[in-house]
Amino acid sequence: MPQCLEKLRRIVTVEPAIFFYMTSTFIMLPAYQRLVMDKVCLELYKDSSICSDSEQRETEEVESRSSYILLLYTAMTSLVSIPPAIILGSWSDQAGRRSVMLLPFILSLLSGGVLLAMVLVQNLSVYWCLLAAAFIGLTGGHVSIFLSSFSFLADITMESSSSRTLRMAIAESMIFVGGMVGFLLGGFLTQEFGLVAAFGAYTACHVLAILYILLWLRDPKPINSTLSILSTENDGQESGAVILKYARMSFRAVFKRRPGQDRLKLHLLILCTFINNLVAIGDNSVLLLYLMYEPREFTTAMFGVFNSAKMFLLGAGLLGLFPLLLHCLKEMTLAKLSVVFRAASYVLLAFSTNTWMVYLVAVVGMPGGITQAVIRSLSSAIVGPDEQGAMFSFSASVEATCILIAAIIFNGLYPLTLPTFPGMPFIIMATFCIIVFILMQWISEMPTTQPRLMLQD
Repeated sequence: MPQCLEKLRRIVTVEPAIFFYMTSTFIMLPAYQRLVMDKVCLELYKDSSICSDSEQRETEEVESRSSYILLLYTAMTSLVSIPPAIILGSWSDQAGRRSVMLLPFILSLLSGGVLLAMVLVQNLSVYWCLLAAAFIGLTGGHVSIFLSSFSFLADITMESSSSRTLRMAIAESMIFVGGMVGFLLGGFLTQEFGLVAAFGAYTACHVLAILYILLWLRDPKPINSTLSILSTENDGQESGAVILKYARMSFRAVFKRRPGQDRLKLHLLILCTFINNLVAIGDNSVLLLYLMYEPREFTTAMFGVFNSAKMFLLGAGLLGLFPLLLHCLKEMTLAKLSVVFRAASYVLLAFSTNTWMVYLVAVVGMPGGITQAVIRSLSSAIVGPDEQGAMFSFSASVEATCILIAAIIFNGLYPLTLPTFPGMPFIIMATFCIIVFILMQWISEMPTTQPRLMLQD
């Protein structure tokens, strides 16, 4: 029995942690947006009867002020998360992956407490939501979850490139599976049981994740205790100097000289990560507005079904389609094909005029998640075993900067093109995908200098 348990421990690792985090995130998204609108309405009209009626509540003044506060929330979450993410990756190379993985879940519990208090205490200002955003950002949020999880997988698959890519694809699929479950559950709980139930489920996900990490996960390699690391490095140094040291380690892992063209490969892979994330966030920021506009005229319920179907297919593409295709094609070939299908789905979306065309977009884009899984695997193959956290830390920090940049590009572009061609933002996204395809082709043509790095076409 103990042997079976240990074998299962090697098979099931960080995937449930990613699932719980993404589920909780998508449960919270519609709930906190509605909470902000409710609070803004109450502060403006001082009348709960007006604010309980969605038609009366959704005035231009409520919409504009809520949009401003939601932008502040997004800015707080993304900007605050960048410095911790740069530091925590290098720290996890020495202190262990579990420590870094636990921190976002613990502070997210505090965030859930703040949001629950805002629902239960009517007099609390809407600006308390910024404290909830600060708690999420202080430990890097999803950035820290990703860097610690993918570093963990890189540690346990260091000797096998194909195994590493497959494991990272499965972990990547948990983002979409968790998103699908969270999106459906969040909308149902908010509509049927109210905000307390939604934020309660958000908090429960984090409690389950903490218990899972503590009771199930084991660090893949021997580590020094966190306290001993801090104490030895703090001898004669200020804590600020220690923080700067870990930040320098992240930058050094990415920018140091490497054999052949490996440094350039790593930079190009991180650039691909940046563009992929830019497109994904841009998609989320304008998709609802676009689908609700004529002639598509989606309702909120139709949008929820479409989003859930799209996430399910993306997850199925990574869990089922990708392992099957790996027997026939090389991973770089699959990564490039994935980008082409993703670009085609955005072109189709830009010209969609009815419901069936929009749903066909989800089918065409099904292989779209493969590229990022391959990118993560190739990036981890370039750096050494003691640089995994540092490299993923830098890469994830780059992803965090996309939130504001994508909002500025696509939310700024959409109103300008609305009178002439509303689908233009999706044509821009397809163009970005073609840029990723060109970069991946460039990478595949570079000579391999390390046995770990399998880039053959």
